[in-house]
Amino acid sequence: MELDLFLDGLKKSLVNRGIPAETAAKHAAALGRTFTEDDLKEIQSIRSAAEIDEIADSIAAIIYKNKAARPAASSAQPAQNSTAAQPVKERPAASSGTGSAPSGKPVQEAKPPVSVPREEEKPVRYAQNSDDFFRAPTGSDKTTKGVALFWIIFVLALPVTIAVLAAILAAFGVLFLALIVMIIGLVLGMIALVGAGSGVALVGIIYGITQLFSFMAAGIYEIGLGVMIGGGVLLAGVILYNLAIRFLPWVMKWLTVFFVFVFGQLRNLFYLARRECYKL
Repeated sequence: MELDLFLDGLKKSLVNRGIPAETAAKHAAALGRTFTEDDLKEIQSIRSAAEIDEIADSIAAIIYKNKAARPAASSAQPAQNSTAAQPVKERPAASSGTGSAPSGKPVQEAKPPVSVPREEEKPVRYAQNSDDFFRAPTGSDKTTKGVALFWIIFVLALPVTIAVLAAILAAFGVLFLALIVMIIGLVLGMIALVGAGSGVALVGIIYGITQLFSFMAAGIYEIGLGVMIGGGVLLAGVILYNLAIRFLPWVMKWLTVFFVFVFGQLRNLFYLARRECYKL
């Protein structure tokens, strides 16, 4: 008998003994993966369905034994088909051996599925700066007196509120404007410094070269002085460039982040005051 026919017959035999089709297919496939070459030769020698039924009896007995060992299995086990056969007791082995696959290979017992306990659902707690926390209460939490009181105070405090907002905006505007002016000034200063310094260094080097033929020591001095001026100008240009192009834009970016943070906190303060007043 071919292996596929053997496994198919074993699955059908397990189903006839009351085993669910999915469980029967799983056990048949698991058993088929354990066969050796000797087992396959012995399966090829099977000619009758009675030998398959004996193996199915052993597997069914093991499955029902595992089910009976589970706590409260009788209440959790689904109702089976009324025509399905009851669990059979282990019968003496035939030529292939009782409770074992061909060539005496023991049948692997089906392990009960491990149930993972569910985590208890915990109530969601909002952070203190969450929009849900600062949202105005609705329904029974909102009182007419609280709503009226909040908007009266809000209207009366508008002059002070506008003055504070204007002062904050003016402070941030001055800071942003100062950073922009500094960037422009550093770029212009770098251009002027590089232009002037390069001219001075170039004049010194050329003058030193002309002095080499008449007074060598003075010529070497002038050339060295020109090179030093050029190096200093180059260093100053690199510093000014990094300040103007890298550092100040970085400061401006974090100033923008701080600006957004401040007005976000002011918004949260408004929501918090409204929420507490609405509950009065």
